Amino acid sequence: MVSVSAVAQTEHSGKWIKKTYGVNGGWKIVKNGSVLQLELDEGFDTKKAPDLKIFLSPLGYDEVTKKNAVRGSAKVAELKKYEGAQVFTLPRNIKLNKYKTLLIHCEEYGVLWSVAKLND
Repeated sequence: MVSVSAVAQTEHSGKWIKKTYGVNGGWKIVKNGSVLQLELDEGFDTKKAPDLKIFLSPLGYDEVTKKNAVRGSAKVAELKKYEGAQVFTLPRNIKLNKYKTLLIHCEEYGVLWSVAKLND
């Protein structure tokens, strides 16, 4: 998979913080022209589960819980695989300044996997 970040501008980047399960690896949100993409790096690795999705949340790290994880959140994508590099294009209507955290959440069972702060 080819990363577009070589010609793109990094908007945010960071590591995952465990809530219920740990997630290894880093991530970054890059802007390439008018397109925003979330890139998970080669070190990405997490426990397998059904229905793992990535969300942008308006709630801060200390505020977000499994009960409110999707409230006001924007779904970015379903996780494609449980390890390795992945790239997701964010919905065109996303305004990053409205969100404080990036989440990996098992929507089917309401389990908040891990959180990443957008403004570290």
